[in-house]
Amino acid sequence: MRILVNEFCGHPFQIELSRELAQRGHTVMHVYFADNHSTPKGDTESGRSGSSNFVIEGLHVPMKFSKHSIRTRRRVDIAYGKAVASRAAAFRPDVVISANMPLDGQRILLDAAKLQNAKFIFWLQDIYSSAVRFVLKRKLGLLSTIAGAYYERVERKLLRSSDAVICIAPEFRRIAIAWGVESSHVHLIENWAPLDEVIPMDKDNAWSREHGLAGKFCFMYSGTLGMKHRPELLLELARHLETRADAKLVVIAGGAGAEWLRENATGVRKETLEILPFQPYNRLSEVLGASDVLLALLDSEAGAFAIPSKILSYLCAGRTLLVAAPTENHAAAIVKRANAGVVISSDCGSAIVDAAESLMESAELRNQYATCARAYAERSFGIENIAGQFLEVIANC
Repeated sequence: MRILVNEFCGHPFQIELSRELAQRGHTVMHVYFADNHSTPKGDTESGRSGSSNFVIEGLHVPMKFSKHSIRTRRRVDIAYGKAVASRAAAFRPDVVISANMPLDGQRILLDAAKLQNAKFIFWLQDIYSSAVRFVLKRKLGLLSTIAGAYYERVERKLLRSSDAVICIAPEFRRIAIAWGVESSHVHLIENWAPLDEVIPMDKDNAWSREHGLAGKFCFMYSGTLGMKHRPELLLELARHLETRADAKLVVIAGGAGAEWLRENATGVRKETLEILPFQPYNRLSEVLGASDVLLALLDSEAGAFAIPSKILSYLCAGRTLLVAAPTENHAAAIVKRANAGVVISSDCGSAIVDAAESLMESAELRNQYATCARAYAERSFGIENIAGQFLEVIANC
């Protein structure tokens, strides 16, 4: 079978899926948007070694990509959709699996798949129209409602036109069915992280020594940091930690929230808060291993449409998690299910400070959470079983 996997961001676990499908004998092309630098990438090189049935290709468009530019974003999304459609026409897949794809590009790719009589699987990673409403609300006010309604109509139509929909959370499955997608076409496969690529490491490792963290208590945020991720909570924590010489907050991020944090944290000492760019993926285990507590944040208004996948890598790393998110969010539910850390409200700045202090005081509690985190990942993230679920969906299209 010829399978095209399109994943806009270049995330690690989708690449792992493509690699596993190729190892099972399928011919797999994995494409992603190479000009999107606001999210960390996985191992995008290992599929370029000349293997006869597996290739990874980063696609480019002839214009600058700015994730939050109202003026240019839609044009870039359409250009990327055309680029993927062109690759699909040359590859001639039997199945297209598409994830994290902006809807304007998704529509182009779905039409291209239909022209080639290929099955199209919409891998629903977030509720895009709700995200549009959230992002544009701060910029356009009431006009965001119009844009959100337009994209909801597009999203509903694309989901109903797909041969199958794979949802990453039960909430998304309920939404898809409520929007008119046949329940037999809607499947639940939760996200994961690559167990063999993100492993528990000693805190005293090469990366932590390079950054002077081996002897300090380290809170860490690693991943995309948008405004929906409440960067002001990180600033609140950093200002609190200035009263302590033995603790530090490290933020490894890109995105609008990272830019906001740099602009607003100018008065915080570097010894307390360090903001770094994304680190090489092959050092991710060392990076996360340098932490004592790993942070994930999500605005209460974003809880219904976004699920921060960074927590899945955190679980693999075997560290305590501190998550500020709505209690109904699926990521928060996973942390509670795994007994891997503490979940607090993202609406109260003092809550993150109180939780941080509590975790700093109890090494025993942190060790318990860390052990449970890795144990949950090992129980839940086996790629053999996950790939089997995807192949079952394909077979039933």
